[in-house]
Amino acid sequence: MESVELIKRNGVGLLLLNSPKTKNALKSEDMLLIRNILYREAQSDIYALIISGKGNVFCSGADFSELISIIGKNRKNRDLQSNDMSKLCDSIQNFPFPTICALNGSAYGGGVEIACACDFRISVPNIEVMVPPAKIGIHYHPVGIKRFLSILGTNITKRLLLTATKISARELRAVGFFDQIINDGENVIEKAHSFIEECKELSSEAVGGMKLSINDIVMDSMDTKSLDLRIEKALKSQYLEKRLKRIKEKNS
Repeated sequence: MESVELIKRNGVGLLLLNSPKTKNALKSEDMLLIRNILYREAQSDIYALIISGKGNVFCSGADFSELISIIGKNRKNRDLQSNDMSKLCDSIQNFPFPTICALNGSAYGGGVEIACACDFRISVPNIEVMVPPAKIGIHYHPVGIKRFLSILGTNITKRLLLTATKISARELRAVGFFDQIINDGENVIEKAHSFIEECKELSSEAVGGMKLSINDIVMDSMDTKSLDLRIEKALKSQYLEKRLKRIKEKNS
């Protein structure tokens, strides 16, 4: 059984974490596999990507045994800034199409960062999130902290990292973490499909370019060259050409 599955349906990719017995904890090889899938699908014909998990937990972050082993080998390094979870979340955040985290349950550690790296979040009711590096005794990587701040705000981020306490769905809703919370009995993946369907008729070049520009502005990583290329790509798209032709025909 594969630890990660990719299922495509009607132009939407579903990346499914498939290790419910370990609460969908991710080993380094799993994170590399997901990054390779993202790289491949960035060049495919999908227009959106859903990330979800099997079981009652969305994702419990990095595999704990492997994480402890890595920390033991790297204690003399300044910190684990460029770790596999950071690279994975960078890949999700830089994916050129909208991403939706369909939270099938609670999220812990890097699982919370994966949710924050996505553009939208749809969830089953009554989940919780918790990030435990303070309990382990390590410093969470700075780019991840910035992701938390951009989605959760300063107060919740400080509570997550400085107290390692569980944050309830009620508190997460208050800071706008969720785009939608489904009702009991509803399927979170199906709701995610319905949520993103409206993007199907939009310009993928314009949507993708604006997504990346928004993320660059939030993360203070905008550069003029990238912005110019995104604008140019949208202007040269077949979508715009067809829209302009329709408008011209309608007005003639």
